[in-house]
Parts: sequence; structure tokens; C-alpha cells
Amino acid sequence: MVDAAVRPRAAVADRLLAAAPLASVYAWLCIVYCFEAWKRATPWVFTDELELTQISRSIADTGHPARRGQPYGIHTLYVVLLAPLWLIHKVSTAYAAIKYVDVFVMASVLFPTYFLARMLVRKPWALFAAAGAAAIPSLAYSSYIVEENLAYPYAALCFLLIAKAFVVRSRGWIVSAVVAAIVAPAVRGELIVVPILFVLGLFFMWWSSDTQRERRRSWSWSDWLGAVALWAGAIIVISGFASRYYQEWYDVTAYNWTKYRAFAYGDWAVGALVTGLGAIPVVAGLASLVAPRGEVRLREVRVFRCIATAAVIGFGLYTAMKASYESQFFETRVWERDLIYIAPLLFVGTALVLDRRRVNWFALAAASAYVLYLVLGTPLQLGVQLVSDALGFAIIQGANRYYEWTVSDARTLLLVVFVVGVALVVAATLPRVRRGLALGLAGVLAVGILAWNVTGEIAAASGSVSISRDFGHILQHPFSWVDDATGRKPTIYLGQGVVDQRPEWLLEFWNRSITTVSSLDATIGGPGPAGAPNITTAGRLYWTADPARPGKIFDYAVEDWPCVDFAGTLVERHPYLVGNSPKLWRLIRLTKPNRLLATCSGIYPDGWSGPNDSTYFRYSGTHPGWIRIRLSRQNWPPSPVEIQLTHIAEQENSPVLGGLIREKRVVISGAKTTTVWLHVPARGFAVHVLVENKFIPRQLSPSTSSDPRTLGALVDYRFFTTRPRRAA
Repeated sequence: MVDAAVRPRAAVADRLLAAAPLASVYAWLCIVYCFEAWKRATPWVFTDELELTQISRSIADTGHPARRGQPYGIHTLYVVLLAPLWLIHKVSTAYAAIKYVDVFVMASVLFPTYFLARMLVRKPWALFAAAGAAAIPSLAYSSYIVEENLAYPYAALCFLLIAKAFVVRSRGWIVSAVVAAIVAPAVRGELIVVPILFVLGLFFMWWSSDTQRERRRSWSWSDWLGAVALWAGAIIVISGFASRYYQEWYDVTAYNWTKYRAFAYGDWAVGALVTGLGAIPVVAGLASLVAPRGEVRLREVRVFRCIATAAVIGFGLYTAMKASYESQFFETRVWERDLIYIAPLLFVGTALVLDRRRVNWFALAAASAYVLYLVLGTPLQLGVQLVSDALGFAIIQGANRYYEWTVSDARTLLLVVFVVGVALVVAATLPRVRRGLALGLAGVLAVGILAWNVTGEIAAASGSVSISRDFGHILQHPFSWVDDATGRKPTIYLGQGVVDQRPEWLLEFWNRSITTVSSLDATIGGPGPAGAPNITTAGRLYWTADPARPGKIFDYAVEDWPCVDFAGTLVERHPYLVGNSPKLWRLIRLTKPNRLLATCSGIYPDGWSGPNDSTYFRYSGTHPGWIRIRLSRQNWPPSPVEIQLTHIAEQENSPVLGGLIREKRVVISGAKTTTVWLHVPARGFAVHVLVENKFIPRQLSPSTSSDPRTLGALVDYRFFTTRPRRAA
């Protein structure tokens, strides 16, 4: 007899051995994804990654969510997951920790997918479904700071819990499923679909029950017509209710052209998913939702079909409506990232078809026709390095980038993959094909599907790493130069004429000491408040209605020099890029109360004045000085220029042009730079430069310039306490 003490140890060993394949797949995927995360130098999906960072940092620092100091609600539990990691002092270390935690969390989709598949298929096929769900191109999000890292595995967990509740029908599973469905929208807003699919799945379970099937056998054509009428009425009532209380729903459904957009842009999202998954998981996954003729009815399979059908309807409708709404009020995008949650169900459905070698031929034909339509008609976005909302295109974009593939080449490859894949599905499920051969064909297909998905994920990660390096060149090392110099004391960023906010976003992410972001001309935006400060005629900054109570006092400032010039001590300079143009930030240790020496407005980052001309304010001085104004047209036609020297007045808590002191007129030609020197008073003054003959380069010389801006002149202001000897 076997010793009783040995039996439990043997059972544990058997369980560990059985878990080894699943654990091994998880470990290897995490190793690959961690390497990709390590290579990703900096966030670049703005404003998503910065906003989630702001909120989670605020929770870590104060216990309350906020963006740039302004209270903000917790719209996703993902920020709660990140918050403890921001207790790490050094930003680079905290960022690395977040990326690696995200990898382990998102890759954990493997486990609920596996256990859901094990309710239906044998272990090898359950392992295939789990590996597929954890290897789709969108797993490249695991190195981003985005909600999908938590929402994707959580949705799969909800599918598993709901399936268990429907199958086992015990109190524990039911309570777990209900709680998970209620919490789902807090994980990510889009997961509002989960409680809806819970209810819809219950309805499908009732509709497909033996009792209802038996009752429908006696229905006449008028009974079916009445049922269709009831369905149509229910849809109208639900849509009317949604239109009454949700403006987004009303905006999408009110007009026929918006409804068309929902279908068209929804298909684009499905097309991206088809491209990323390799077509066949979508074909076989959708076909698995319809029972083959003569199939033995099993509750587990019926439950899966009800849940998967509800999920496809719910997430598909949500994605289509969102894509249509965003195209009206934001921009037209491919929103595959809102559809990836059905991927685990599609892989489980594919495993069900291949393991049982049974498929409904009509469903397979319909799914194949739809996928073929998407393969031939979806815009493949080859002109973009990487679409952050549709990583399914990454494998095609990578082929375009490295092998110069055209749209025709990409469609040909997708068509070949589709035809070969469907042929293998048909061959593997035909009853007359020998079991050994069918199993071999199914195995080849499974390996090919996984290989395609892994390749797509690596292509998506490679594109992300490449973009992150480009963003790193924008900010330039060291990224945390402000924190290093200030010791994380409160710092303000103040800009002017910002046409590309990426440098500021990067600066804000990598430097936690920057607590307020603003601009003089409202060219800085969110996430979070970015309102301009009030400024007195003496240059003092205040954030309230009373200059005597400024509201905020900062120790340091990062100024967008030369158009923002703070009073204080220069601590450090840091170069950055706007396009290909080098620019310079200056870090200033501020005087208190915080005060500006000078500002200018109406000037683009490349130095050209715009349609409203340019203005320079000098707020104070201890003695008279000189202002040097350099003007150039860079070989564009000449123009008269009027230069006005004025006092500073105040209007709506902001400095404006006051009374005229004197004016000067010059003519600037395109061949040389014109320099004007003006003697200025000790008190504050303003200079307004008006260029009469403005021009649009693209209209004036379309063969040499594509610049659509309205330009005046290249303008540069400099203040001198004494006039240089060599000054003309």
C-alpha cells in the first residue's frame, strides 16, 4: 500500500506538473513583454498616459485624485493600481516599475481565458486559446500607461465568472459574477458593456432553453411576426431612453449620416482586429456561436455561446457608436482598442471548433464572407508608423516600414492568410477527413495563428519603441533635469506661442516638481487646468481676484525664453526640439512674490510674427535702457513696418497697450535684416510691431513652400541697459 502521507505530496506534485505548461507560457510572454517595456524610453501616447500619471501621482502624494492640483474623480481603478508605485521617489525608477507591473497584469489574461476554455475543450486547445488571447498585438499596450492593462484581463475574468455562474448556478459563483459585473465600469468606462452583456446573456439563456425551444416549435408565422415586432419595439424604446439621457447616443443616432458612420467606422475597428488576429480567429470564433446540426446540447457550450454573442453585440455596438461620435466631435480614428475585449472569446470559440471538429457551415460561410469584405475593404493605415488606437495594423505597417510593402502587397498577404486559413478550418472539420490528418491540419493552423499574433505584437512594440526614442530626442537627456535642480520644489511652466505641446507633456511627465502649467496666450492645453495667471502692470503674477493675495507662490519656473522672462536667478538651461528646430528652456529661481521682467506675444516658435502682429512688454526697470528690434523677411517681398512704443495699461487683469509714447516707420526688404534701436523709459513700456504686407508662403510660392500660416516678419526683441558701442 502507498503511504497515506505520500499521497497528498504526489497530488500536489501532479498539480504543479499540470500547471507547468500554462505557467511556462505566462513566464515566457512576460519575459518578452518586459524586454519591450525596458526598451520603451518614454511615454508618447498623449494625453492618455500623462492624465493617468497625474491622477495616480496625486493619489500617491495626497490621497486624493487631481490633475495639476485640481480635484478630479477616479474614473478608472487603474490609477489606484499605479498610485503605490509613484511612492518611489525617482521618476525613472517608478516608471520602470509601472511598466513591469503592467506587463504582469495584462499578460494575466492568460489565466481566465484558459479556465474558460477548459470548460469546453481539452487542455492543449485551452492552452492555445489562452496563449492567443495573451499574444494579440494589443498586448504591446503592456508597456504603456493606459487603462487596457487592467481592463483587458479584468473583462476576461468577468467572462469566466459569468460563465461559471450560469453553469454551476451556486451562490458563490453568482455573487462573484454580479460583483465583478458591477465593478467593471469602475475599471474602465467602456466595461459598462459587461453588466449589459450579463443581462443580455441571461436573456439568451432563457431564449435558448429547452422549454422555449419546444414552445417555439408550435409558433405560426404570425407568432414570429409578433416576436419581431416586439424586438423592434424594445430596440426603439431603449434607443429613445438612451437618447433622452445620453447626449452622445442622441448625436450618433439622430441623423442618417451619423448612423452610416457608425457602420463604416465600426467595420474599420473590426478590420483592424481581423488584421491583427490573422483573420481566422474571427472567422472560426464567430462561426462557433451557432450550433452545428446534430450537436449534443451541453450547458457549458450553450452558456459560452450566449455570453460570447452578448459580448460581440455589446462591444461591437459600443465601438461603432464611439467611433461615429468621435468622428463628429474629435477626429476620425480606428478604435480597435475598444474591441479587443472579445479576442479571448474568439480564441476560445476557435479552439471549440478545432477541438470538436464540428462547425455550422452556414455560420462559417457568413463569417467568412464578412471577414473577406473587411480584408478587401478596410483602410490599412500604411502611411502611419503606428496607430495607437489600432495596434492590429502593426504587422502590416512593419512590413511597409522595413520591406516597402504597398497596400496591394498587404491585401494580397491578408487574402492568402484568409484563404489558406479557411481551407484548413474546413479540412479539419470535415467528417470524411481522417482524425490524425485533421488533428495535424488543426495543429498547423493553431501554430500559424499564434505565430501571426506574436509577430504582430512584436511589430507593435517595435513601432512604439521607435516612436518613444523620437520623443526622447525631443526632450533630450537628462529627462528629469528640473527635479534634479529643484529638489521637487513647486515649479511653474509658462509658455507662449506653443504649436507643439509634446515637449511640455514630456517635461511634465518626467519632472514631478512642475505643479502648474500655463501659457500667456492659451496655446497650452490639458490634461488638467492650464489657465493663464493674472499679471499686474508691474509684472506680478497672481491667481486670485486680489493681487495682494496671489494664491500660488512658486520657488522655480521653467520659462519659454525669450518670450517669457521671469525675475530671478538663472539656474540651468535645457535644449529641446520643436519639429527640427532647436529651442531653449531656462530654469529660474524666482523672486517672491513671483514677477515677470518681460513677455512677448504673437510670435511663432520659429520666430515669425503672425496675423495679429507681435507685442513686447517690459514691466519694470531701475533706470532707462534700450530695446533692440531685429526684423527680417528672409527673401520674401518687402513690407512697411510701423513700430509703436507705448505705456502699459491693464484690462481684465492683464497688461495691454497703453498710451502712445512715440512711433517709428521702417521698410524691411527680403535681402537683409533691419535693426531698430529705441530708447525706453525706466518704468514699464510696451512695443508693438505691425507688419503691413503679410503673406501666406503656400499661396505666394506653392512650388517651394507648403506653409499655410499668415506671416509678417521674423521678429526678435532684446533689452539692454546700455547701448552697445557697435550698435548702429
